[in-house]
Amino acid sequence: MKHELEQRIVERWPGWFDVHGSIQSTLMPFGFEHSDGWFDIIWRLCERLEPLVAQFERESGLEFKVLQVKEKFGGLRFYSNLSDEAISHVIREAEAESLKTCEECGKPGKPNRGGWIKTCCAEHRPEDVEDQEF
Repeated sequence: MKHELEQRIVERWPGWFDVHGSIQSTLMPFGFEHSDGWFDIIWRLCERLEPLVAQFERESGLEFKVLQVKEKFGGLRFYSNLSDEAISHVIREAEAESLKTCEECGKPGKPNRGGWIKTCCAEHRPEDVEDQEF
């Protein structure tokens, strides 16, 4: 994802994303490892997580951190150090949404079949790949 978009997220939720930390404790120094089309999904995910994380932190006394955000098998992966059922549910919903959203532009898309799996709209899909049905 473009650095400017990453910065918007990191500046909004600075306690969650340790982009300057050691890669022995977080992979966020590598940035958000996906294209710009999923920015809105990540933003909405973080907004939905805010009250859940605040409650979880109050109850547990632990601090929530995002460890990695990337694309894998055509879908978003959002890994954190802590979770409960509510947090996991919201993350799974965002990950499912990514499988219907072009990673490049954010328009409706589908994962391809064969080779490196990537979720794209018709405009960003390479001509030599087929759609994957999920």
